[in-house]
Amino acid sequence: MKEFPVIIIGAGPAGLSCALYLKRAGVSPLVLEKSAPGGKLLTIAEIANYPGFGSTDGFSLAQALVNSATAQGVEITAGEVVSVSKENTTFSIQTRDETYETPVLVVASGLANVATIPGEKDHVNKGVSYCATCDGPLYRKKDVALFGEGEKAFEEGAYLAGLVHHLYFLSPHAFHDLSPLGNSVLALPNVEAIPDAKILQIKGETHVESILYEQNGQQKEVGIAAIFPLAGEKSASAFLSALNVSLEHGFIVTDEKMASSCPGLYAIGDIVKKNLRQVVTACSDGAIASQSILAYRRSLGVK
Repeated sequence: MKEFPVIIIGAGPAGLSCALYLKRAGVSPLVLEKSAPGGKLLTIAEIANYPGFGSTDGFSLAQALVNSATAQGVEITAGEVVSVSKENTTFSIQTRDETYETPVLVVASGLANVATIPGEKDHVNKGVSYCATCDGPLYRKKDVALFGEGEKAFEEGAYLAGLVHHLYFLSPHAFHDLSPLGNSVLALPNVEAIPDAKILQIKGETHVESILYEQNGQQKEVGIAAIFPLAGEKSASAFLSALNVSLEHGFIVTDEKMASSCPGLYAIGDIVKKNLRQVVTACSDGAIASQSILAYRRSLGVK
């Protein structure tokens, strides 16, 4: 059993920013990351909207964030969290190899993109993207496809429609009971709504060139430069099932201080119920949470 004053699950921009602020305030957190530090940044081909960096690739920005945290002494440890429990004011975090305890837990586990379409995994960063706001400008004036449903898909679709030549908006189900945003997106002249669709394959040699899909028993292939498959995107919050945490569609509901409904548990980054998921907002979440955590620790009688 290992004890830490604060444990952060996830070494993406949100988790690293929170850890950096805490470390500089004299609190030494442990950051647990199940894969490579950097989070979703590692899957983004180009980022041109992070202040001060101009145009860069996700990997380079991830490395810069990791280096800034570790240079201050932040400890990042490999570990996949499988369950979290709480007794009184202490959280117990179980990874596949170790058990940790802490009075303060920060969840920065982000979103898990599950590749479900043949050819999807092979074309990540080669025309397959999970973030329209991040990568949409790369395909300005080109034909692209979006596969998904719900308000988030329509938000991404609205952004893409303002950039691309033609947007194929495919949904696994029929379009019905749409919100005002959904109706407005599907009414745009460069958006083609394709309901009840199943994507059979994403094709291309070195980059996405087309998709093969089925609708009403008929197959059709359309040429595209990119596809945004959002139907397989899920929040990475399953390990919190034993806790009384308020969730909405798998996303953690927080207040303005990034505190959840469970005392001592904070959530930051893409795992949070929010309207905009960007690197800059993730870093902001981390900074805000750090100040809330310091106040909470003082309420427990520790500095």
